[in-house]
Amino acid sequence: MRFSGIKMPGLLNGGPFRWAVVLFVVVFSMFLADFLMGEPAVPERGMSSIPFDHAIHGDSIGLDCSACHTGARASANAYMPSMADCMDCHRLPMNDKLAEEEMQADRSEKPWSHRRHLPDHVVFHHGVHAAAGVACSDCHGTGYRQNRYGGEQFDMQSCIKCHRGETFKERGFKPAATYCAACHR
Repeated sequence: MRFSGIKMPGLLNGGPFRWAVVLFVVVFSMFLADFLMGEPAVPERGMSSIPFDHAIHGDSIGLDCSACHTGARASANAYMPSMADCMDCHRLPMNDKLAEEEMQADRSEKPWSHRRHLPDHVVFHHGVHAAAGVACSDCHGTGYRQNRYGGEQFDMQSCIKCHRGETFKERGFKPAATYCAACHR
């Protein structure tokens, strides 16, 4: 094909350059679509896409919180387990045959509700608290017996009560930062 007397090499007649352009456009479009779609929808706070009872997993089986919430002791977040994590144990025989059959039948990934009780402008690091000797139940209560997911609703007074309180001193914790920028972005 000629354009004003100039021969166009391969672009319009099916050459390798054309396929490179097509591949680039397809890959770019996929990334753009992924970006524009945003985060997947999750159930509202307090709701989960599958039934879960902390009492069964904690009291009955004796699992520690970190068995499922793998990041709780070392990182900023106490990660929610994936369906693959659940299936590590649920491939084993269970007492409740109906529940086992339902889980085995539907192995698809379920979106977990993030039961975050803190505003986005608050900085909190689970690992720092765990390293200081704060137990999960100190903040979240004994969730197994009460089947509470996030303990009480947290606010600044919940943190200050511990950081400045007598319990903090009695446990031998080092003084914690209580200036605004330590916890607020």
